[in-house]
Amino acid sequence: MYLGIDFGTSFPQVSTMYLGQPLLLLNPGEYGIPSEFYYDKECGVLVGQDALDAGQGEAAANLVTEVKMAILSGKSFVLDGRTFSAKEIIKEIYKALIMKATQVAKKRSINTNIEGIVISVPAKFGMQERGLISEAAKECLGATNVPIRAIIKEPVAAAISYYNTELEDNKYILVYDLGGGTCDVALVRSDSSSAEHYTVIDSDMVRLGGRNWDDELVKYITQIIENKSGIRIRGNVGYEEKIRRTAISVKHDLSDPSKGRSIARVELNGRIYTTPVSRTVFDEITSHLLRQTLDCLQDVYDKHSASCKIDEIICVGGSSNMLQVEEGLLKRFSKCKIRLYEPEHAVVNGATIYANMPQINVLKDIASFSYGTDSNTHLRHPDNKEIVSNIIIKGSRLPVTQSKGYCPTVDGQEIVAFRIYESEYTDDEYDRVRPDKRFVGTVELKLPPNSPKDLSLRCQLSLNTEGMLEVAASEPSGKKVMSTFNIRSL
Repeated sequence: MYLGIDFGTSFPQVSTMYLGQPLLLLNPGEYGIPSEFYYDKECGVLVGQDALDAGQGEAAANLVTEVKMAILSGKSFVLDGRTFSAKEIIKEIYKALIMKATQVAKKRSINTNIEGIVISVPAKFGMQERGLISEAAKECLGATNVPIRAIIKEPVAAAISYYNTELEDNKYILVYDLGGGTCDVALVRSDSSSAEHYTVIDSDMVRLGGRNWDDELVKYITQIIENKSGIRIRGNVGYEEKIRRTAISVKHDLSDPSKGRSIARVELNGRIYTTPVSRTVFDEITSHLLRQTLDCLQDVYDKHSASCKIDEIICVGGSSNMLQVEEGLLKRFSKCKIRLYEPEHAVVNGATIYANMPQINVLKDIASFSYGTDSNTHLRHPDNKEIVSNIIIKGSRLPVTQSKGYCPTVDGQEIVAFRIYESEYTDDEYDRVRPDKRFVGTVELKLPPNSPKDLSLRCQLSLNTEGMLEVAASEPSGKKVMSTFNIRSL
């Protein structure tokens, strides 16, 4: 079987094709595996619901919630005296997903031999995050050598699901994917007459999701209950975890059209404290979050609406169930058809459909970032400045290979070393002191003996369809120069 995996912020999911349709490999009543990781010396490693159950009260200090966001932070976690890297934690979630998939497939008499996997990731996961996701999956699968057929953007996976299940073709759809930790957007065209059935016109992301709505509710409920009880909640890990779980429950209540308010109930020191939260209050305290996600969608819409007839905006992602989302979309994009499309399952279904396609090159995507090297404009001259010289530009069609020329700084130089930066700058070059760029790795070129300082070197960067970078270099004769690319670990 071929698997599609949506590593959701709150609930990672896995599915396969069964009787021609995507089938979630979960037990009845399960939504996904909670993205939670727990460790203490007595219980050991726990993931999913077991982790959530164990990490209550003071034990919440040993709980990592919403594991995907750990990738974005790139930090390690110390739980009960033991340090875990983001990759180790993600690998445990993968193990739980694969085990669950195998168990459910066996119950349904589906072949449990895994032949390939497609993983969906946020639209603005860079090379390091994608590499971490891929490495964790490969280590989880171990000696089985199961290939990762592709890593695709979450809103693009949702578009593939829409086009296949709705049998739509020759259309432009704009996807608004509001998940637990990110809001991803993508403009995708379908054309079954082309070798590339799906073409990504543009994509973007803002790092806001349902967890940020939870944060606003947590602040609101905390303030009221602290005032009522006189108990200091902030700074107490156990109390904070209780408030967070209550806030999530309130958010779900207020996503029900039949409910105009919810009651937050929290037990502290043996006493239950309550506070009502109306939908009006909820919408008011989170309106700035919704506005930022809609602005992200608006930017993509405005950039392409003149050249593309955008037929529909589809709304996916579990957090799109909040009533304010569809209301906000209808108000902001009143001339567009807005559709809430399988919010919980569109992404994993699309990844599964793509995993099961005979050919995996039917998708034409674009580079989410620019990639360039640090260098000097006029070394040892008064007007010299340190710059980043972009080689691959954001928006380039994938796969893409580009190169630029460089020279050593002195005669007889043996090694040329430079850094690779990932950014959203589309300039040919920019000042290295500019912010919002990420150092992703170093390249070392071993030069031929006695090379002159005016030796013209070509540095070549290749970005594949997985969003992973490769580096090569050559001298004027065309002979390859030995190069080493050391990727900076998250």
